[in-house]
Amino acid sequence: MPNTHPPDMTYAPQHIFQNLARYNERANREIFEHLSSLTGQARRRNVGSWFGSIHGILNHVLVCDLNWLKRYRALSPQSPVLSDPQLDPPNLSWDHDLHDNFRDMQEHRTRLDALIRAWFETFPASRYSEIFPYQDSVGTARTAMAGQAFEFLFLHQAHHRGQISQILDTFGLPNNLADNAAYLE
Repeated sequence: MPNTHPPDMTYAPQHIFQNLARYNERANREIFEHLSSLTGQARRRNVGSWFGSIHGILNHVLVCDLNWLKRYRALSPQSPVLSDPQLDPPNLSWDHDLHDNFRDMQEHRTRLDALIRAWFETFPASRYSEIFPYQDSVGTARTAMAGQAFEFLFLHQAHHRGQISQILDTFGLPNNLADNAAYLE
């Protein structure tokens, strides 16, 4: 197989989060496309997970991602990416769904993934060790190292996509999503 990578290509720390953002975008797109074949009732069926249903898990991840991107504003208050009004929906809350309609949720996920990708294309690797303040979901003041907080964003999503895959297994549905080494080419 021929090498498709440029001979002068190097792998720098910033590429890690840029690659994770691209993979994350693809994995979310694939899982939403797959889930669109289910009925709304199936996506909202209480399956005993912490968030009740597939819809509940998707909503949870969306709310968490919005909250983390807003927390990153402490690192870059003037960032055009983090100033995007999409990060401040009027109904952002742990207490209810951001979207009742699956298509609206899917479109929001797509737009948010584009913002995540844009953030990691602009934030310099030289600042990954910076400590920034934030408030957790119950209002407790905390601090985090930028790179570790970035890792958490992606690990959290992967964890919940795994939950959804497990639920799809119990439904008897194939779901080998985003499991393709061709992504690396």
